[in-house]
Amino acid sequence: MKMTPQELISELKNGKKKKIILDTDAYNEVDDQYAIAYSMLSPDRVEILSINAAPFLNKRSTSAGDGMEKSYNEIFRITALTDPEKAKDIPVYRGSDRFLPSKSEYVSSPACDNIIRTVMNSDETVWIVAIGAITNVASAIIKEPAICERAALVWLGGHALTCPDTKEFNLRQDIPAAEVVFDSGIPLLQIPCDGVCSSFITTIPEVEYYLRGKNELCDYLCDITASYTKNPYGWSKVIWDVTAIACITQPEALAMVVLPRPYVTSDCRYAFDAAREPYVYVRKIRRDPIYADLFRKLSEKNK
Repeated sequence: MKMTPQELISELKNGKKKKIILDTDAYNEVDDQYAIAYSMLSPDRVEILSINAAPFLNKRSTSAGDGMEKSYNEIFRITALTDPEKAKDIPVYRGSDRFLPSKSEYVSSPACDNIIRTVMNSDETVWIVAIGAITNVASAIIKEPAICERAALVWLGGHALTCPDTKEFNLRQDIPAAEVVFDSGIPLLQIPCDGVCSSFITTIPEVEYYLRGKNELCDYLCDITASYTKNPYGWSKVIWDVTAIACITQPEALAMVVLPRPYVTSDCRYAFDAAREPYVYVRKIRRDPIYADLFRKLSEKNK
């Protein structure tokens, strides 16, 4: 039975393990790598059913499909560094090789079919945790709308509702996909970027202090974090995607409210209607308990 927003919040806070499909553009920058490792190192709260590679297009890729393929390979790198034995048991699927052509046309991919198959064959709620462009999820919804009655979706995407626009990377990469998701009625929790998640910062000195030399995974995370800037003085970095996993591992650190879900317009803005179906909106994040849990799990993984 489809969850209400109030039930979604209660489920997140009940401390029980959640079965998740992680949908990630893992090569896009450096935050997905932390999120993948964090989910694998939280077996008391997270059971990873599978990981999907999401498309992206920026200076680190030559096309959406190239971004997806690089993400697919990066997923294997991170899972193996985190736990090589557990990694063997986590299926990884290639996602869409392009963004949606329209709100009514899905893009076929193994990831799309994986979402549908996993959700429709499960006796429990499957949590889709999406931390990239929402193409794979939107494609699954268009192809099989019944998944909206059986799944719950956590998406890090868009900006705060108070921002003048929502031209955030994950959303603006595939605006039709965002429109599909917000219009679908799927139980949805949104973590906005600017205005909410943008406070979830760390620095190279903090990462180096807690992680450097602890294990191979930690050294890799230190290296890719430091490589993300050419001017480290006074530099800080938002590790955005970790907050999507923290909804499950540290739900008390996120202030969640129930609001009418907005429309996403074709020019990448929100439009509002008080009669719209409600959803869960994260309005504030407390960074300290999440980073404490993240750094502890990463640094102690071999103990």
